[in-house]
Amino acid sequence: MPRRSKGREFRKLFEREGALLRPCAFDALSAILIERVGFEVVGTTGYGIAATLIGQPDIGLVSFGEMLERVRTIINAVNIPVDVDADTGYGNALNVYWTVYNFAAVGAAGVRIEDQVWPKRCGHMLGKRLISKDEMVQKVKAAIRARNEIDPDMVIGARTDARGVAGLEEALERGKAYAAAGADYVYVEAPQSIEEVERLVKEIPVPVALNIIPGGRTPPFAIQELERVGVKYISVPMVALYAATKAMYEALKVLKETRDVRALEKLGVTWWEFNDIVGLMKWRLLELELLPQNELLEMYGTTDINEILSREFKETAAKWRKEEQRS
Repeated sequence: MPRRSKGREFRKLFEREGALLRPCAFDALSAILIERVGFEVVGTTGYGIAATLIGQPDIGLVSFGEMLERVRTIINAVNIPVDVDADTGYGNALNVYWTVYNFAAVGAAGVRIEDQVWPKRCGHMLGKRLISKDEMVQKVKAAIRARNEIDPDMVIGARTDARGVAGLEEALERGKAYAAAGADYVYVEAPQSIEEVERLVKEIPVPVALNIIPGGRTPPFAIQELERVGVKYISVPMVALYAATKAMYEALKVLKETRDVRALEKLGVTWWEFNDIVGLMKWRLLELELLPQNELLEMYGTTDINEILSREFKETAAKWRKEEQRS
């Protein structure tokens, strides 16, 4: 049976009216939550993967192999299309070909490459350098060639960091060149006014994308305002990472300062709720279908899923509720 093309699903989202929102995941769990809330596409964030994988800033320290493995786990965790931040493609046009080929092979619906010198850095940081426009055009063509060999529907995005390095006119020139080379959309990093955004949308002949990072280099444009001027694709890459960081920090502070484990229950989801999020029920049902009956009886004493869940609830969540009522 042919593998379902997530690229085709992703491409259809661009055909609709209005802007497409792209919250970004840094791991499988954050991707699951993005899908669970109801978003139709999940991006990956190189910035977030660098932070959570190696605990370092987004300055090109994560290798292609490390990124591919993290992205593979994200793709496997969700049913919606995954659009991958592939940095610069990790080298020249040959590296881009290999990078896109492998991301397509693990089921990526889209891949975005950028025109910074490797090792790159987060687009909102100082110190960025650009490769030539012509070299980036060749990278876009290499990405398209690799895409066509695995999944012709995969979406190829081209990002330019030229606005912050060489100005708006250079960003426009590069955006047009990348579109002419075959990019499905052009992502311009950090335009500085809504008038600039309007020019980008008007003059670049493919959908225009950008991102919003709280406290970053892009002004705090309202999503409705960007949609009004015709921006088609809006990334909000740190929506999960920054919120999760603050929540973890606050919970750890509470534990350190109060040593009250009951207080932690109110700061996050419960054990029972978390198991639901990561799909424990699916695996329980698979156990009942696939494991030998004698093994199941040894594990649970029954093969009735309702009895298993009822007993587990009584021994976990219900116990905490009783303690809460007593206090």
